[in-house]
Amino acid sequence: MKTGSHMSDLKTSAIVLPGIINTALKLGVNIQDILRQLGISIDLDHITQSTIDLKHVHAIVMAVEKAAGHPAIGLLNGENFDFEYMPHLKAFLMSSSTMREAFENTRPLQKLISPLLILKLEETGNEVIIKLQPERTLSEEDERHYTEMVFSCIKTLTNRLMKKTVPPKAVHFRHGRSEITLLYTDFFGSAIVLNAPGNAIIYDRTIMEIPLPGGFPEIRRQAGNIVNQQIADSPLHGGLAEEIKRLLAKQCDLFNAPVAQLARSLNMSARTLQRRLAENGYGLSELRDQIRFQLSAQALKSKRLNIEEISEKLGFSDRHSFTRAFKRWSGLPPSAYRKKPSP
Repeated sequence: MKTGSHMSDLKTSAIVLPGIINTALKLGVNIQDILRQLGISIDLDHITQSTIDLKHVHAIVMAVEKAAGHPAIGLLNGENFDFEYMPHLKAFLMSSSTMREAFENTRPLQKLISPLLILKLEETGNEVIIKLQPERTLSEEDERHYTEMVFSCIKTLTNRLMKKTVPPKAVHFRHGRSEITLLYTDFFGSAIVLNAPGNAIIYDRTIMEIPLPGGFPEIRRQAGNIVNQQIADSPLHGGLAEEIKRLLAKQCDLFNAPVAQLARSLNMSARTLQRRLAENGYGLSELRDQIRFQLSAQALKSKRLNIEEISEKLGFSDRHSFTRAFKRWSGLPPSAYRKKPSP
């Protein structure tokens, strides 16, 4: 993704753009001129590996909202987002057996789409509360657009998963734009609370355990394996995670090392390492497994090392332990994966 401005420190995947473009086209907005004026070009061939500054996404949304004269363009952006360029992520979500399974497995959204997509699930009484809790502070208008888009997407996906319209009980927004309330009420079909302490969409708790008509555990397992690999390769999966990956690739003895030893190798304290991992949505064990999977898959395809050597290099106690782990990650034993034609 090319932009005409300096890069900021917060980026999102470029796959958010097609939904915004579709919204603009449906509303008769000249999106081509908007992108040209902002100095933004799109490369669809590499869109899943492209990122864009979040401030540029917000600039596009503001320009489309102004040109269309629509007071809550984020609602339409969320409704038009359909994972066009992430079919495996869509299959992973849509093959969930229950709404609980779908709601509780949102980590890939943060790792593949936007680092701001931090959803927290709370259950109390007869309600399930899905809170949007980005760690970064956004301007009020940017937060409004972002929250509209995320809650619109949740509403759309919930209805698709349930194969019927299931309106939320209430939707809470931190902003106070009261002139949008009627539009929100019509769109969500529920009570709207403005000037709320936090952004949240609330459903009846009973929907959590209802078996979904599209539940397909085997497809979900296969799609989940692919999604895990995509997370490891995601351009948003950078920073500390990439630093740890480079370190472990060079010093494989650190795969089984205590946290304190790994932290020393990164020139930080164990507490700092754990805090930074938590801020990025990772546990160390999970990250080590992702890196092991990526390195072992690369080693198997390169065919320079035999399976016992790969197992030893990556810190497994024996080949059988490696085989069990690799089969859990990919669905195939290492020998079968090595024979499988590369895509």
